[in-house]
Amino acid sequence: MTLFLVKRLTPTLSWVIDYALISSMTKIVAIIQSRQGSSRLPGKALKPLFNGKGALELMLQRVAPSKKVHQFIVATTRSESDNAIESLCKQLEVACFRGSEEDVLDRYFEAAKLVKATHIVRLTGDCPIQDYEVIDRLVSSFFEDDLDYAANAITPTYPDGFDAEIFTMETLKLLKEKATKPSEKEHVTPYIHSHPELFKIKNVSFNRDVSHLRLTLDTIEDFDVLQKLAPLVFGGTEYCHINSILDYLDSHPSLLEINKKYERNEGYKKSLEKDLNN
Repeated sequence: MTLFLVKRLTPTLSWVIDYALISSMTKIVAIIQSRQGSSRLPGKALKPLFNGKGALELMLQRVAPSKKVHQFIVATTRSESDNAIESLCKQLEVACFRGSEEDVLDRYFEAAKLVKATHIVRLTGDCPIQDYEVIDRLVSSFFEDDLDYAANAITPTYPDGFDAEIFTMETLKLLKEKATKPSEKEHVTPYIHSHPELFKIKNVSFNRDVSHLRLTLDTIEDFDVLQKLAPLVFGGTEYCHINSILDYLDSHPSLLEINKKYERNEGYKKSLEKDLNN
């Protein structure tokens, strides 16, 4: 398998100083899980959202300027329906790994092992307006406190659609060994949340609680919201950060009515039902 790197930006002075906290042997890899086989919105990863680009391509555009991540990988499945995701990655010169459809934990483990990652940032492809500064803040906080795991949604304060996690390769290995429930394998990190005594954990909060906002992509209503936001987020000449998005939503509250009937983490709740039937 050929692996490609996302093109990087020139490092800034602040980037160089911040990296003093990080060992030269460290390799931070952001793995973005993505697949076409959604039950509620089939084909959502590549469904054109703005200027002919789908959610996955737009998300890669949003996270590529990260000053903390060394490499990005899209982790998709071996399903024939995901051949198009691999083709997109080759076109964009982004690394693509293909693995288990159901066991997402194994997909992460094998992808991280392949590129010799020391730290993994977990992202999901249904967050097309993710902000690279949200990721960088999480990574910085992780290294400042020498943690095993950090996330910004243990106690949610960010909008749904800006979730991110970071953990060590050692932590991922432990999850691979210990996780047995369907929910733990599908959602990668639940074992950490149910066994906090085994890990050094931190929740990274936003400066205000806007966790009720739904800016993720899982339903046709979500697609409608994101399509209406897309000109603001992707159409300008300057990067549109999370605060600008929130300011826009403050002045356009009707947008938030479109998909507010959906609960956060509905997919995880369904996985817990599988645990009971297993």
